[in-house]
Amino acid sequence: MIIVSELVFSDGGHVPFNAGLLTIVRTAFPLESVCFVGASEHIRELKKQVGEELSSSIVWQELALLPADAPYFTRFIREFKVLQPIFQINRDGPADLLLVTHAKPATLVVLKLLKRFRYGDVNIQFVLHGYLGGVIGPRHRHPIRRFQEMNTAFTLLGNEHLQYIVLEKSLRTVLIKNIPILEKRVHVLPHPLPPHEVELRPDTLRPPVHFGFLGLANESKGFPVFVKLARDTVEQYGDQAEFHAIGRVPSDGSVDGKIEALATKPGVERLSRKTYIHKVSRLHFIIFPYVAKHYQLTASGTLLDALAWAKPLIARRIELFENMFCEFGDIGYLFSTDLELKSIVERIVQKMDLDRYHQQVLNIQRARCSRDPKVLSVDYQKICQEIRG
Repeated sequence: MIIVSELVFSDGGHVPFNAGLLTIVRTAFPLESVCFVGASEHIRELKKQVGEELSSSIVWQELALLPADAPYFTRFIREFKVLQPIFQINRDGPADLLLVTHAKPATLVVLKLLKRFRYGDVNIQFVLHGYLGGVIGPRHRHPIRRFQEMNTAFTLLGNEHLQYIVLEKSLRTVLIKNIPILEKRVHVLPHPLPPHEVELRPDTLRPPVHFGFLGLANESKGFPVFVKLARDTVEQYGDQAEFHAIGRVPSDGSVDGKIEALATKPGVERLSRKTYIHKVSRLHFIIFPYVAKHYQLTASGTLLDALAWAKPLIARRIELFENMFCEFGDIGYLFSTDLELKSIVERIVQKMDLDRYHQQVLNIQRARCSRDPKVLSVDYQKICQEIRG
């Protein structure tokens, strides 16, 4: 049995990614039993996303989770109670692989302790999809804060029979550069597209040009840059361009107050997947003004949305996006400064290069095929062969 667990998100967050991952696992190992463990609401949304055929082939087990923002030591203590039932699924069948789709530093330490002292026969795969504090830059000097960093979780208690999975090649490069001892433990499994979302017919480039921002409207994603770009462009070009922020404001409600220039403003509640896709389908370009430091070690789910719906990118020149352009050619535009971003948008509005836009869409459609879960299942089989023998 292969056990797949989501230990952080208790709602619809991460459902598209987990659906793609489950499709990979089921395709790679069609004859093995697969169990998914997660919060009840998350499981309900996940069953819808994967479809009835795949859903019926999976054992579903509900689990009460801690709040995502629980303090480190609260999580450390409570995680023993949360994680032991997952390991004990092993008692009901020949489970030998636990795939953790997302978790915190405390979770990784607890997993290592449980494996070392009680469940040594279970191999663990740990998807690095989120917080990697302490890996890049100076570490905390205070010993307690330092202990809570992901860097400590990586190096504590060794990594025997444990694999880390990153979702982009650039993330592996940065991780190995900063923690060389993980070189043989880190594997790349490109971020999969969610199943059962039919590719839409690409929209023709015509005025007004629709520029989009996807996801959480926070500083690390560059939302203030997007808002300023919208104000400047609308002021200069009027109704020749529209700017749409499709996503949510941060949980604390803080957001750039001068968002009048946005045709679509971020909401408070999470959008349904159907509504989100409908709004994304109306865009011509998706802008990624990410803060480079934050996205050195973080994959982007919204990048996958751009690929899924064949929307050319306008992205900051960081390795995550540079690798995509190197692999698939002209899929949009890269910029290094906010001034260069403004210049790119102005050229698009002024020149309306239809031939280039059409080619960019074709290149993205090719990139989309490379992230199909059924294609990626071959890569996952190879990763599993190394740890399972």
